[in-house]
Amino acid sequence: MSTHYTVIGGKGFIGSEIVSQLRGAGEEVVIPARGDEMLFKEDLGIVIYAAGNGDCGKEPFAVLESNTTLLAQLLEKAIFNKLIYISSTRLYMEQEGSSENNDLKICTNDNRRLFNLTKLVSEELCLRSGRETIVVRPSNVYGLALKSNLFLPSIIRNAITNGHIDMFVTPNYAKDYVAVSDVAKLVYLISKNNQHNVYNIASGTNTTAAEIADIIKEKTHCTVTWHEGYKGEYFPVTNISRTVNEFNYEYAHILTDIETMINNFKKILSNG
Repeated sequence: MSTHYTVIGGKGFIGSEIVSQLRGAGEEVVIPARGDEMLFKEDLGIVIYAAGNGDCGKEPFAVLESNTTLLAQLLEKAIFNKLIYISSTRLYMEQEGSSENNDLKICTNDNRRLFNLTKLVSEELCLRSGRETIVVRPSNVYGLALKSNLFLPSIIRNAITNGHIDMFVTPNYAKDYVAVSDVAKLVYLISKNNQHNVYNIASGTNTTAAEIADIIKEKTHCTVTWHEGYKGEYFPVTNISRTVNEFNYEYAHILTDIETMINNFKKILSNG
């Protein structure tokens, strides 16, 4: 028997992959439109909250609305069995630990601290709402997103279309990357059975900018220019023991997947 899911943000990068995998597993999925009043009138079943905004510079109020305000309304007023909120491992930036139960701090020199603040508020609302909720914290999600302005799709696109990439971080800048397919698979597994209320979803390995640039250069024969200036933030290696132990999960790795991503980009670009 299928389970009823409501995916908030189901047309976005992460949300659309979650929807695809849920439907592929035979589950019933509803993707409500923005402002749909059904959210507060009908039984939503299992809610997956994949909406979000990270543009703190240009859209601070939209960041609050997408990351927190609608979530608070759902927690207070909506009818559902369970809600899974997609947060971020960016909360571990500049910190020593990366376990789900580590203390978290806000960095005053972070120009995207509003994003972290809204994620923290949303997590706390989930955990204190008295409802059945689960928080998942994905690391930097990658996948085939040709038009995305995120770091990895942008440099692969530039390597293929321009034959050159500009790197505005230092070669040793490192962070964790997780495949969008892994995020969707684990969200589904967690929706069925969970032993904890907070989960990291990450590869468990930090990959440097130099490692990424080297493999893109090898596969596309592009040139690379490293620019002075931005050093990048520090991210500790993400602790993934909960998902590995609880679900016996094996994550994909970005360096293995980059060649496939490059081939997929080339096919899409060649088809117009």
